[in-house]
Amino acid sequence: MRNFPRMLRVAAVRNFPRMFLVAAVLLLGAPALAQDAEELKRARAQFQQATELEQAGNWAAALQQFREVGQVRMTPQVRFHIAVCEENLGRLVAALGGYELALAEADAVGPDFRAEVEQSIGRLRARIPKLVIVRGKGAASAAIALDGIALGGTSIGVEVPLDPGPHALTARAPNHKPFQETVELKEQGVTRVEVTLEALPQELLIQAGALPDKPPSKVVPFVIGGVGAASLIGSGVLFALRQGALKDLEDACGPGGKSCPASMESRYDDLKFFHYGAQVALGVGVAAVGTATAILLLQKKPKEPAKTSLALVPIAGGSEVGASLSGAF
Repeated sequence: MRNFPRMLRVAAVRNFPRMFLVAAVLLLGAPALAQDAEELKRARAQFQQATELEQAGNWAAALQQFREVGQVRMTPQVRFHIAVCEENLGRLVAALGGYELALAEADAVGPDFRAEVEQSIGRLRARIPKLVIVRGKGAASAAIALDGIALGGTSIGVEVPLDPGPHALTARAPNHKPFQETVELKEQGVTRVEVTLEALPQELLIQAGALPDKPPSKVVPFVIGGVGAASLIGSGVLFALRQGALKDLEDACGPGGKSCPASMESRYDDLKFFHYGAQVALGVGVAAVGTATAILLLQKKPKEPAKTSLALVPIAGGSEVGASLSGAF
């Protein structure tokens, strides 16, 4: 692989007379629809210059020359040379597309040219690295971009052919921290990357209005109300016991209680306890139930969540790098 550029140059030198002759003939024989003789003459000279630059390994200059020739007349040979230059510049995916376009028109040139193009395609396909992007936690609906270009669903979970070298992978989703990773791809390799997004803290989301405020707790009013209800029930029980003690005293002491036996003294104490206990329990119950009702009525209802999303967006400008909050309302 280290000697691959030199091999291409040797092949170009060996095939230069034949390839140049065929391309020049096509340019000479092209119908001058919108091209005058002077334009064709410049194109032939430029093709020769481009081929010489290609033989010298000056791929960028040769590529520019071949593209300008193609603007005059795009032939299979011109496509092939453009692809050769792009391959040597590391633009493997673009080069493969150029080879395939040349192959589609190769029969118009001849079997030798077709075989040469097929050989180049087979060699190049083995070199092109692939990237597989999968969705992980928090990224089920994230917008994923590769080198600044948004990826559709058909590009997720499958092998995507890319040029070797670094590639920037980003992902964004509402209310999540952004995902950023630089993926280094090597020739002939398959790299798998899982995109995961971490949710933003709820405190930050609430401050930005992306989440509703927590509803007020109803535990306290329900506890107070429960105590009040129990006190009211207790008050009723004590009142019933009071009435029972009062009846026992009336039966034993007669009207007015003037002739009560000493044995009924404890029953009289019960009557006083039940009487005052029922009043206290009744007061506590009414107060507790009233307090619980007031708390429930005065509690603020939770606000409806606004249609808001929040995300951290990385920013870079000059020598400054940071992040900003981006929201949608």
